[in-house]
Amino acid sequence: MIKIPKKFKSLFKYFVPYIFFSGNFRELFNSVFRRKQIIHKFEHEKNFYNRHAFINKAISKFENCKYLEIGVSNNDVFNSIPLSMENKFGVDPVYGGNYRMTSDDFFKKYSDLKFDVIFIDGLHEYDQCKKDCINSMKHLNHDGIIFFHDFLPRSFFEEKVPRKQKSWSGDIWKVAIELSKSKNIDFKIINIDMGIGMLKLKKDFEYRSIDGIKNKDFNDFLEYRETLPIINSEEALKII
Repeated sequence: MIKIPKKFKSLFKYFVPYIFFSGNFRELFNSVFRRKQIIHKFEHEKNFYNRHAFINKAISKFENCKYLEIGVSNNDVFNSIPLSMENKFGVDPVYGGNYRMTSDDFFKKYSDLKFDVIFIDGLHEYDQCKKDCINSMKHLNHDGIIFFHDFLPRSFFEEKVPRKQKSWSGDIWKVAIELSKSKNIDFKIINIDMGIGMLKLKKDFEYRSIDGIKNKDFNDFLEYRETLPIINSEEALKII
């Protein structure tokens, strides 16, 4: 196999048609031949809020707030956090943030750390999100809050694991269902920005798993969605 030097890779964009760029052909193919799988079954609330707004509002509630972000990627959210670097922790095994490791390794290595605000946007697969959730609950300070991204997938391919398109929530909605059934937990989902979960813990809280939920699919989600505690942005602003 021929290894192409990095300095030449940057030149490819001038010679390779845009349609053949990574992911572009797949998106076009889906739009033509897989219309049923990409059609949205519902839409999120359209307004001037996104996850950044609610995370930063929560941070403003705490003096000397300590913030943890799981799954940092391009630093879009992490760079908007108005805290000193000693108070914000961004964990990502690939790029972004300031801790280059998996979330599992981070929680194991820094088992004594506690946080006031945690944002989970890591691997969009049920098993990993569940582990990140449970670990975060153990590392949350009293009166702290955990946010989640991507709890409300709108289409079959937006939910499908493994990933089938650019816009992807994965099947972490299953964690949302389990949280909605758990004990002594204050849990809501804001109907914006792919579905923003908000979690506060009460005394003697308990995460409760649901047998067989791992095998559920998008059609099951559409039924479960009717039972989820979904709220709008104005409601969310009042309870953070």
